[in-house]
Amino acid sequence: MKRIHRYARPGFLAVLLLPIFASACIVVVEEDRERHRHLYGSEWYLEVVFYRTETIQDSDRTARVSFAENGVLSGDAGCGPINGFYTVNENGGIDVDSVEMSSRCGGEQAAQLFADGLRSARTYEADENLLRIATDNSGYLSFTADQ
Repeated sequence: MKRIHRYARPGFLAVLLLPIFASACIVVVEEDRERHRHLYGSEWYLEVVFYRTETIQDSDRTARVSFAENGVLSGDAGCGPINGFYTVNENGGIDVDSVEMSSRCGGEQAAQLFADGLRSARTYEADENLLRIATDNSGYLSFTADQ
């Protein structure tokens, strides 16, 4: 009769390796949260949108947006609510899947430019005070955290 070594049992190996794999997953999530920490939790007030050939400065800072950790963006376009969904990656990339504005914003050029700029977002840089989102066509949106 062949004797099985106690460490060769599959259940023992799984019990031994499970804590190692679980702790690795927790570290990845924490690193991801730390990398994007300045994007989350702040209300960002729009300062400038430069998109395609148009530039709009929001000197009153009426337009604003917040990015939640669950991938939801929300705020105000200056004429009504703005909402959407986004994803970020480890290289500073940001992809906004959809942006919806209030029907009150119909015809508002500044609100439309703000929404179009968000829809074309490609990368971002953020610290505790400033957020800059680069868009397609070498455009950008610039935000500040304080009003």
